Amino acid sequence: MINLRSIAKFSNTKQCLSAIAQLQTTTNTERNQQFLYFDSLTDACHINKIHPQLSKRKYCTAETNLINKQTKQQLQQQNGILKRVLHKVGLAPNSKSRLKVASHMLYETVADKINYLVFFRDFKLPNTFNSWFLVTELHVWMLLVRAMAEGSESGEDGRFLRNCIVEAMWGDVNMRAKKLGANNPSQTRKQIEILSEQFQAALIAYDEGAMSNDSIMAGALWRRFFEMNCEDYERIERLVKYVRIQMIMLDQLSREEFIIKPKIPWVELNKITVK
Repeated sequence: MINLRSIAKFSNTKQCLSAIAQLQTTTNTERNQQFLYFDSLTDACHINKIHPQLSKRKYCTAETNLINKQTKQQLQQQNGILKRVLHKVGLAPNSKSRLKVASHMLYETVADKINYLVFFRDFKLPNTFNSWFLVTELHVWMLLVRAMAEGSESGEDGRFLRNCIVEAMWGDVNMRAKKLGANNPSQTRKQIEILSEQFQAALIAYDEGAMSNDSIMAGALWRRFFEMNCEDYERIERLVKYVRIQMIMLDQLSREEFIIKPKIPWVELNKITVK
């Protein structure tokens, strides 16, 4: 029987071409049982020079197909085991543990990166715990809006991430409040309860402002952020512009930039001006 190995033994080009022609007339069943590759043929009689098209053809036997199938199944099993392990240790990108870590990292971009003193100075806010909370609340709300873009339904990543960010914020608030009110813990708890109610109302007002025009947003900021104590319309306008710019920036972040490797490039307040 003519096969690729026997072709390789021919000494001249004419014999080689004749053998190849005979090989091409064999049935598909016989061809599939013959040896696989043209490598030996190429080495023996320079098949590229004789017939370039033949060097581009590839053959495989039924045995090789079976091996490939088994290898593919093994790789799928290994990938499945790897995914389960990553989920268990919280390293998978969509695992709850990973999202919880991301939520704390996102909150830290507010608590550690925002220049609170600039806000106090430019918006004439007293340097108090309440003013700190008002600035934090505004930036946390913007993070929550972006988080919900990752899925707002129950059980989806966005809703879970939003809840974790709020949890991280209240953990920080409680810790700071306890340090300030160590001598009167009962009064501290009451103040945190009031802040919690105000926070829920602020989210609704800011959401309405985000979905409406600048006048609605200005009204929400005047009532909550400025606590209805600001007659300088330029300051309100500047804060509205600041919020709009930050929302655009957050909306342009990819999932990886926001969740997988959280890094929020907050625009500095000093760069926001009103003409």
